[in-house]
Amino acid sequence: MKKIILSLAAVLAFALTSDAQTRKGTVLLGAGSQLSDSEWTTLAITPKVGYFVQDGIAIGALINFQSDNVDKKAYELNNSTAEIGVFSRYYVSNNLFTEVALSSKSVSSESWELIEQYVTENGNTTLEDVNEVVENSDKTLNFKLGLGYTIVWREHFAVEPYMNLVFMNGESKEYNSADRIVESHDLKGTDFNLGVSFSLFF
Repeated sequence: MKKIILSLAAVLAFALTSDAQTRKGTVLLGAGSQLSDSEWTTLAITPKVGYFVQDGIAIGALINFQSDNVDKKAYELNNSTAEIGVFSRYYVSNNLFTEVALSSKSVSSESWELIEQYVTENGNTTLEDVNEVVENSDKTLNFKLGLGYTIVWREHFAVEPYMNLVFMNGESKEYNSADRIVESHDLKGTDFNLGVSFSLFF
């Protein structure tokens, strides 16, 4: 019985410690998913790669490109997300870490809308209602402060629940259906997020 208890304790200690995975020279490959403002069926995955320059200290880059389109007979709608940035991670203890990141992010979505447009026919110019593809977009510079916890499983694989606070500054373009125009305005604020990352250490 004593041997069984010791064995279970050893397995648990191995599963919960990240000391070996955070040594200098280790490469980190991760994919973080934000859960607080995404549906489980449409998780926003952000891949990243880092390198431990010292024990418990990693620096790296994150990059995320996504796109999809809806092809209609008369038109095509495109949606895209592009984010690129850098991050730094510091392990406060064996498993608890803080992380800061700076990134540039662009999100755009298109829709088929009725707009007012000047139309010239037979030398006469009139203002008419026509359907066109309209783009809504957000372009921001984001600074993230985060806190997470590394749960190691099978030596090289880890699950990392985290939370972060995002400070954003940028511009938003949005279609105004009442005035039938695309309006631009400054986009500033903060956002609190919860999520989980899946990482490989080697």
